[in-house]
Amino acid sequence: MALFGNVIYTLSCGPEPDPYDYYVSFFNPYPKGAGYEPFYYTSLSVFYDDPTPSEETANVADWQQFTGSKVTAKDIREYIYTYPVAVMSGVALNSSVPDSVRRNTFTKFLQDGGNQEAARYLLFAKTCEPAVVNADPWSVPERDITRMKALQQEGLELYSKTKNKDIRDRYAFQLIRLQHYMRQYREAIASFDEMFGKKTGSSLVYYKSLSLKAGALQHLRDTVQSAYLFSSVFEKAPSLRISSITSMRWGNAPASAVYALCKDNSEKANLAAIYGFNNSEPDMKPLKEAYDYDPSSPALSVLLGREINKLESSFLNETISPMTDSAGMAALVKLSPEMTTMANTRIKPMIRWMNTVIDKGKVRDIDMWKVSAAYLSYMCRDYAAARKALDNARVKDPESRDQWEVVNLLVNINEQKTIDKDFEDKLLSSFRWLDGKMGKLGADEWYTSSRTMFYNKVYRNLLLSILAPRYHQQGNLTKEALVRGRCDSLHLYGYQWYLDLSARDQVRNEMSSAELLKLNDFFLSSSKTPYENYLTGFFPKNIDINNTIGVSYLRVHDFQNARDWFKKTRSQEISYQVFQDQLQDFGYDTADARHPRSISQLQFCERMIQLQEKMKITPVPAKVFYDYATALFNISYYGKTWGFVKDHRPTYLWYTAASDRHPFEKQYFGCYAAESYYLKAAQAATDNEFRARCFFMAARCSQKHTPPSDDEQKYYSALVHNRYFPVLKSNYGQTQFYRSVYGQCSYLRDYVKSLKK
Repeated sequence: MALFGNVIYTLSCGPEPDPYDYYVSFFNPYPKGAGYEPFYYTSLSVFYDDPTPSEETANVADWQQFTGSKVTAKDIREYIYTYPVAVMSGVALNSSVPDSVRRNTFTKFLQDGGNQEAARYLLFAKTCEPAVVNADPWSVPERDITRMKALQQEGLELYSKTKNKDIRDRYAFQLIRLQHYMRQYREAIASFDEMFGKKTGSSLVYYKSLSLKAGALQHLRDTVQSAYLFSSVFEKAPSLRISSITSMRWGNAPASAVYALCKDNSEKANLAAIYGFNNSEPDMKPLKEAYDYDPSSPALSVLLGREINKLESSFLNETISPMTDSAGMAALVKLSPEMTTMANTRIKPMIRWMNTVIDKGKVRDIDMWKVSAAYLSYMCRDYAAARKALDNARVKDPESRDQWEVVNLLVNINEQKTIDKDFEDKLLSSFRWLDGKMGKLGADEWYTSSRTMFYNKVYRNLLLSILAPRYHQQGNLTKEALVRGRCDSLHLYGYQWYLDLSARDQVRNEMSSAELLKLNDFFLSSSKTPYENYLTGFFPKNIDINNTIGVSYLRVHDFQNARDWFKKTRSQEISYQVFQDQLQDFGYDTADARHPRSISQLQFCERMIQLQEKMKITPVPAKVFYDYATALFNISYYGKTWGFVKDHRPTYLWYTAASDRHPFEKQYFGCYAAESYYLKAAQAATDNEFRARCFFMAARCSQKHTPPSDDEQKYYSALVHNRYFPVLKSNYGQTQFYRSVYGQCSYLRDYVKSLKK
């Protein structure tokens, strides 16, 4: 019938990461796997995608073949899947129906063409639907057996009166399904054998009925025969492949026993593919077995694609790792011994076997195999072999030619020692080619599984994982930023996006003043190449370069240069408490009764310059040193005004010894300069209360660059035995300030307690 079944697709909340885009991939699974879409590789989802055609589409196609060319698929779909029982009853009885229904070409066929048997069947099928379809997938269905028996009796009468064989087959399906869901499994098997005989059908309704027989056999514990029948349905009816392979998994029949029932090598190749689709681990055995049984099997290309995707996930993705000299950077790194072993023992033998298959020329999609062999050589960094394979491929198939272009681009880039202007001209042609291949992400798409989005992901992966790191390694951070800008414009958030820098992140938070000045000069230049103009057109428009340069100087405490750049922009962060000392690590930089006036980044720099000038005149008041130190502390990672120097402050970052190698990070995480100025303030002070405050703030700064340790007790002991606590305790223990912070600071209290042991 029309409404075949009880196949339910359930979506849960979106998993993390994206099951369609969680590793670096340049291999397109779609072109040579029509009908096998659910079995493309992903380890994060039971099935990759819906099959083509869908069950609904296949059913409509069968009805259109029955009706002829005068009836549209759209009208058939509308009639079968949207019209209620009352409307179908009106059509079947040839009584009055709404004009919109009468205009439907399928309605006209049913009423005007002497096709009352088909109309009556559709009404019966619609009536059966509530009895066999579970409306709530989360509950056990409650079958109305009395109602189902009545429908069965009615169906038998209609079956016996119907003359058209196609309609009789559809009634047979409904009757077998009723028996199946009434748990009359032996009767269902007998009905199939009686109504369909031993002939092999070709319609969807035949394979739906065969599935019911296979399911009945499984319920009767004949899992071997059941698995064999399900494998036949799997092979012949693409729209039923998900339900067939799911049922085979439940049956768990011994593979050898199922193979014994196969009539020929084609069936065995199909069975080998099914078992291969169940394996998410790298394994060439199913592919080789299927090839040995039937080199022309359509499932071979899908099995090959799965193995390539698995290698991308377990090998290629693992050889692109974060660099140590720039947060969020990815780059091809030297192969580890483990990865070298994988290349030598898994990938290269696979290439050799594929080349023997290609030489024999018996596989259907030989162009795809040729390009795939070249891609695997690229993957294990044998660029000479990849180049030779590409040059010898002579690919004619259009879709395989597109994949050839992708692999060729990857090989070209990796063969290029330096990305120079001449090579950039060639890259521009490739970029424009990719532009023409990209699809648009629909507003309702959660993930990027659509076949139209493959080249979008290829482009992103190329920019993010290959080109941006190459420019970074060459020291050309301007081009790196431009490439990241193009990548951002694709709006694809996939495999490790959370680890990688956007163009804004790189420019705003990672580049030095000198690097930003080069970027600014580039933007002001009127002599850009076509390649540079192309990338510039995608660069984020919301980056204020003048403010960004000002911030870069502010990070390294170059307040004069920072002031000059902040003067060029009105886009500035503001503070209220940047000069208010911060005795504890919490709170926000907001206005309050004591701090009602805002301080812009420009005003902050002007004040810091004023303090620097006062420090040049001796004697320097202690308050000058103290205010300067307080400002430095407040623009650190721990201060309330960190937003003056960073766009965001992740909670998982902290001081490490590596921070000392970077001028900004040394002060941002280590607070060394702030500590030194608090000490100068203490030395210049004459009041013990103020001195106590200075030493306590110096202690807070010292705490921030206490070397981390995997030993928690050792690390806590180092924090407790702060170098300034003895001075505070012995010299200023009687001050009111000391008594105040003693009640607030657990480290100080634990230090004092340790003295009593």
